[in-house]
Amino acid sequence: MKLTQIFSLLSVAFLLSTMAACVSASEKAVTKGTSSTTQTTATETSQSTQVAQTPPNTQQSRTKTDVISVEGEETEISLKLYDAASEVFTTYFPENDFVAESGGSGEGTGARFYFSAGGAKNEAVYVHMFFPAQATSLEQIKNLVTQQGGLLQGNQWQVVNQTEEVPYSWAKEKITFYEQRTASEPIGGEVYIGESDGKAFYVITHYPAEYAEGFSPRADLILKNLQVSP
Repeated sequence: MKLTQIFSLLSVAFLLSTMAACVSASEKAVTKGTSSTTQTTATETSQSTQVAQTPPNTQQSRTKTDVISVEGEETEISLKLYDAASEVFTTYFPENDFVAESGGSGEGTGARFYFSAGGAKNEAVYVHMFFPAQATSLEQIKNLVTQQGGLLQGNQWQVVNQTEEVPYSWAKEKITFYEQRTASEPIGGEVYIGESDGKAFYVITHYPAEYAEGFSPRADLILKNLQVSP
């Protein structure tokens, strides 16, 4: 073989070797770029999912104000958040006019708001809400309230009226009652049968007739601010 032919063969071999190395480097770069893009996309998707799953801020203000009308005069009322049983419900109540007392047992979860205008708690004037542990449907709550030996009969409350025309979104029925303790002190009130977010419950307003003008608009603030926890 001639010397020139040997040099030609060596040149061709060197050229082929260089081309193979360049192709290999290009493939690695493409693979690395694809992997990086895929990883970045996965990270962005994960971050997007985390943002989407973050629940909105549901924290309620500790206090707020509202206005009521008593004997034709508007009065601004300071309200305080009641969240002692926030896993079941929350509401606001007039902090200068009521004393809040929580109550929980194996029978259920509840709270009473005793009217305390003038500084003294009046146990005959209150708002009571109760979420029974066992009675969880609307029909069960109605039976608990109206059946023989139930809430109404057990307290000797006489039914005056029953209606499904109710002013609160959670209420399904209102039962108006009266209780004749003495000839001079007739006591009345309402039992609201309610259901919201899969929870059934009842709410009572209880007051002597002479307290109606001062108590009822303040009790209404407690009822209209009632929120049942999901």
